[in-house]
Amino acid sequence: MSQSKHAVELCALLVDETYGELTSRIFTILLRRGRLTIPLLSKHTRLSPHKIRHGLAVLVQENLVYHYFDEDTNTTHYEANPEAAYMLVRSGKIVEIARSRYGDLAAEIMGNLFLSGHSTVKELVSWYVARLAEAEAKRKREERLANGLNGQSKAPTLVQAPAHPFPTGQMHGMLTELLESGLIQPLFGDMFLSPTDTYDKIAKETLKEEYGGNIKGTKQKEELKEKIRERLYALRSERAWKSKGKKRALNGNHANGVNGASKRRRLSNGAVNGDHYFEDDGTKLDPNMLVRINYEKCTVVLRNSRLAGLASSRIGSTTAQVYEAGLRLIEKSISRCRLDPRIDDIKDLPDGSTFTTMELTATLSKSVKTGAGIGTVSSDKIDTRKLEKARKSTKRSDEAEAEGEASEDEDVLMEDIPIANGNGNISDLDPDSDSHGDDPFDDENTRTKSSRRAKVTFQDQLPKPEAAENRENRMLQVKNHLLLLAGDDCHFLRKCGSRGLGEWTVDFEGMTQYLQEVEMDTMLLENFGKVGHRLARMMRKLGKLDEKQLPNLALVKQKDARTKLAEMQMAGVVDIQEVPRDSGRTTSRTIFLWYFDVERVSTILLDSIYKNMSRCFQRLDIERRRVQDVLALTERTDLLDEQPEKYMDQEQLNTLHEIEDKEESILGHIGRLDELVAIFRDY
Repeated sequence: MSQSKHAVELCALLVDETYGELTSRIFTILLRRGRLTIPLLSKHTRLSPHKIRHGLAVLVQENLVYHYFDEDTNTTHYEANPEAAYMLVRSGKIVEIARSRYGDLAAEIMGNLFLSGHSTVKELVSWYVARLAEAEAKRKREERLANGLNGQSKAPTLVQAPAHPFPTGQMHGMLTELLESGLIQPLFGDMFLSPTDTYDKIAKETLKEEYGGNIKGTKQKEELKEKIRERLYALRSERAWKSKGKKRALNGNHANGVNGASKRRRLSNGAVNGDHYFEDDGTKLDPNMLVRINYEKCTVVLRNSRLAGLASSRIGSTTAQVYEAGLRLIEKSISRCRLDPRIDDIKDLPDGSTFTTMELTATLSKSVKTGAGIGTVSSDKIDTRKLEKARKSTKRSDEAEAEGEASEDEDVLMEDIPIANGNGNISDLDPDSDSHGDDPFDDENTRTKSSRRAKVTFQDQLPKPEAAENRENRMLQVKNHLLLLAGDDCHFLRKCGSRGLGEWTVDFEGMTQYLQEVEMDTMLLENFGKVGHRLARMMRKLGKLDEKQLPNLALVKQKDARTKLAEMQMAGVVDIQEVPRDSGRTTSRTIFLWYFDVERVSTILLDSIYKNMSRCFQRLDIERRRVQDVLALTERTDLLDEQPEKYMDQEQLNTLHEIEDKEESILGHIGRLDELVAIFRDY
């Protein structure tokens, strides 16, 4: 992230909001001064080394600070991690994504990791078991109070086991699922090093091992860079999660679950048969394994969600659901949005990750009605005048022939209509069956008693296989949605093969560029009007333009064009280049070229967004201080489980509702600004 003044201020406010003033003070100095040792930190912050170590321990635990031990000088250097600090803004979005995909337990795990930085599997399991036990004790206490007891019994009350039969296995299974999805990742010791320190360390080791410490010539330099890249890529591959969990063998019938427990079927929304519990499938992770949130993968998920929202606004909700399912398929092979030029080789995958129409149809949820959203229009909007004129001009012989064919079709269709019996019931006639339904003239004694109720069983019945014709129709409908996405002006998809009824890929770079242009155009239109917007778009498309050509191309007066260009130049949006025709450099013999620098405008826009976000956090802090007395009541430990209506008067309640509305408004505005930061910096 750019180390501008407003970016540093924003990161300091985020750390202060989450972890306190001590850590914020140390983090701010590290951002402004660069990597420092503890004595230098104590000098700049005017804090004792004891407090500095306490603050650094918290920052290292939260992955906000890198540290590197120099063996030559026996000193430890600390460096700020601004990317992790900024991701605190997106904590709510990431938790909600985990909740929508994997349920409440996954959201609680992500929230715990946001607060603790990183934790071991054993610590997470202990936290979950303790929380379940506390919830069970609270439920029993409420039951006793509801039954008329005062909560004071003669015998001591023992905290019983949590409601879920296997909470440890449930937590291990959920952690495994989050690890496989990439939202969390294992933590290794070399991850505490900054990317620069990691590169320098591997470069030093490679130079010593491969070339004896010295290289000569350009060829050896290129070979050294390639070997460093290979080792960095191998190191990153080693960090990736590989399933090492152990699964216990299932006892007995699979339908009965593990250890004889009743198997709970997992639903699409993350819930399981009405509650938030999951089946214990026997997966066991290393209890000492450290895990933390994978911010790069979370950014990939947020980008896919943003693109699906764009498709919904431009095409339709059904097509957006199909697009989102396709993005989920290629999401597994995309670990980060922006490639590292020192590690990744872009030439390896020219088309990126791909998926086929058949793969998408097989994984698409049955709840998505693929027949909707394509070519649907109300009947009153269809012009039938030409059709009626064509019908009137047809010959009578053709009409008679058409009527004859229609009568034959009706005779055929009448054979398929179920016949109602004398009791008013419709009987299904099977030509291969000996029974002929419910005949009212049959004797009751001779009537077949085959209409008994089906026997109730507790075994899960397999769904009936889908007909081949329905599968083909659904596949063609999915393909039509994909063609809509590929034919849109945004180019959501690009067809790159014919395998599996069409192979598709997503040009994320082009999509990101389109989103950036849309946001830039919105900003230019709001700040500089239609004329400024028109001039900027022309220069962005055509490049550098002569000042004399701009008025004719933009269809505006020369005076208005010069005034608007000067205004935009003062704001840093456009700039001018002087090209003299001769050595005299007179004004009449000089060409003035105006141009629009996209990267420069993006940087200016990002800095402005950082400033706005900082002001929002400062405003939120001021509003909270004004009602500190009311907020202090809600933070009391003895009132956490009580409703505010029970211990507040009407005036305090009105004040509380007012500050909650302000918080919601300000935080919503911060979330919208964060979307702009993601578009211009992360996607």
